[in-house]
Amino acid sequence: MSRRQYTGKPILLLLALLLGASPVSAWGQTHSDSADQAGTLNAGLLSGNWSGDWSSCKSGHNGRLRATFCRISETQVQARFNGTFCKIFPFRYNAVLQIVHEEEGLIQLKGSRKLGPLMGTFRYEATITGNDFRATYRSKRDCGQWNMTRDS
Repeated sequence: MSRRQYTGKPILLLLALLLGASPVSAWGQTHSDSADQAGTLNAGLLSGNWSGDWSSCKSGHNGRLRATFCRISETQVQARFNGTFCKIFPFRYNAVLQIVHEEEGLIQLKGSRKLGPLMGTFRYEATITGNDFRATYRSKRDCGQWNMTRDS
């Protein structure tokens, strides 16, 4: 009897659904008074390491989630996520998130990625305020949330 080697492809597809595997596209425009202000207005808001969890509204799946953020332009933030699926399957994911609104102490991000006719489009919205990161996601077959706080 031959053993079939596990390739992890179903997990990768699920993670693409959960995290919207890059690239992303903007849904809106940055709202700031000037290009210089946008770069310095929330310089400290994105700093540090973040940790929390993610959960699916439909399947009940959930797991750990950690992230770091780095502003790469006036309208974009590089996010580096890592976490777990089913408590034992680790994942890593990098994404460029579009800034759609910004004011002192607040950054709102949105994005989407087409996953094909079976899965539809993966869409997400995130808000970073103070030490909190709150995001929701939805697709044709799933919806859920990511919640993190900045590590001390």
